[in-house]
Amino acid sequence: MINTGASANSVALWMLSVVEEHGELSQNNAYYLINKQFGSGFTTVTSSGSPSIKGSVLTAFKKISENTIVWERGEKKWRKREFYDASGRDQN
Repeated sequence: MINTGASANSVALWMLSVVEEHGELSQNNAYYLINKQFGSGFTTVTSSGSPSIKGSVLTAFKKISENTIVWERGEKKWRKREFYDASGRDQN
């Protein structure tokens, strides 16, 4: 069932809860699950055909998780920050 009253903030909170519960969230899974639970208004497909999360959701997600979640660029996933991570959001 699609949550028709969702906002970018509520989708970001949902993303955070998934990462906190499972330790990580891949971009592909996020795209699929957001479409299923919140509708396609929060996702897009890039010009190269890659699934993507809309900027408004990513901005809200970064705001609420900047110190606790990192982005694994190579694996295209968000995960919990570990003690060995470099400063900043993006990790290689």
